[in-house]
Amino acid sequence: MNVPGRILVIRRKAIGDVLVSLPLVQGLADRWPGAAIDFVVDEAAAAVVFDIDLIDRVLVYPGREIRSAGWASAAVTTWDWLCGLRRGDYDLVIDLMGTPQTAAWSRWTGAPIRVGRARRGRAWAWTHRLPARGGSRFAGEVFLDALRILGVDPGPWKPTPAFADLRWQGPGSSTVMLNPSATWSAKAWPARCFAELGRSLRRRGHRVLVAWGPGEEESRDHIVRLSDGAVEALPPTDLRELCEQLCSSELLVTTDNGPKHLAVAHGVPTLTLFGSTNPQGWQPPLSRHRWLTHSVDCHPCDLRECPVAGHPCLDELASSTVEEAALAQLAWLRSGDRVNRREIGHG
Repeated sequence: MNVPGRILVIRRKAIGDVLVSLPLVQGLADRWPGAAIDFVVDEAAAAVVFDIDLIDRVLVYPGREIRSAGWASAAVTTWDWLCGLRRGDYDLVIDLMGTPQTAAWSRWTGAPIRVGRARRGRAWAWTHRLPARGGSRFAGEVFLDALRILGVDPGPWKPTPAFADLRWQGPGSSTVMLNPSATWSAKAWPARCFAELGRSLRRRGHRVLVAWGPGEEESRDHIVRLSDGAVEALPPTDLRELCEQLCSSELLVTTDNGPKHLAVAHGVPTLTLFGSTNPQGWQPPLSRHRWLTHSVDCHPCDLRECPVAGHPCLDELASSTVEEAALAQLAWLRSGDRVNRREIGHG
C-alpha cells in the first residue's frame, strides 16, 4: 500500500478497551512515523488518550449529547460528526469496533484502505477484512491483526502507557490497592470480601487503599466500614492522579475494569478477579499479571447480569483464596526474578 499521510483509528466504549488498543497505535506510528493519527473515542475514555504524543487528534464521539437531544438537534449533531470524519481526508481507517455504526463511519470517510473484522452484513464497509474472531485470544493481540493484514509485523503485544512519565516504582512499597469498580454487576466481587481481604492484608503489615470513582462513594464507604478501618479510601482523583497512586502501589487487586488496564499499561502488577468476562480475552499475557475466579461450568458467559442464583463465579470466591494468591504474588515480585523486572521494558 502507499504510505498513508492520515490515519483514523476507531475504538469507542470503555477505558480498558481503549488502553488495550494503544499498542496498535504505537505500531502504526513506528511503521509510518510521518503519518497523522486520529483516534475516535467516547467521552468516558477520552482522558486516557489526550496526553499521548502518538495521537494527533482525539475525536470524542458526542454520543451522550445525541442520545439526550431532541430528534432535530440529534440529527444536526450527527451530521456535523459525519462531516468531520469526511473532512479528515483519511488514507487508512482501522475500525476496531466493527459495529454497524462504525462500519458505516468507515465507509463514509472515503478512505481508500479500510480495515475491519468480517461480520455479517458489514463486509461492504472494508477493503481489508479480518477473519471472524475465533477461539480465545487476548484482545490486544486481536487488535494487532489489523496491522498484520497490512503487512506490518508489530511483534507481540506489550502495554503502551497513557501517561508517558508514570511507571510502576517497583516492589517494596507495602501498599496494596483494592479496586472494586464494576460497570456490570456480573463482574463485581462482594464488598464484604474486599473488606475481609483488606483486614487480613493489614494484619500482615500492608497498607491497604481502596480506589473509587464518581458514583462509587457508597461502595467505598461500605468497604471501609466493614473493614473496621483497615482499608483507607483514596481521596477524589482524576485518571492521572489515580495512575500516580497505582504506580506507587505494590499490587492492585481488582475486578475486570478500566483501572485494571490503566495499571497494566504502566507496569503495575495486578491480580484480577474475573466474573462474567473471559480471562483469555482480557488478561494480558505477562507473568506479573495474574487472575482468579471460582470455577463453574457457565464461566465465562460475558453477561452483564448473572442469571444464576448466588453469582457463584465471584460470590463463592473466598477472600482467603484471594489473600493466598496475593501474598504469593507479592513474594514473587520481591524475589528479584529478573524476568518479572524486565518483561514490560520499563526497567
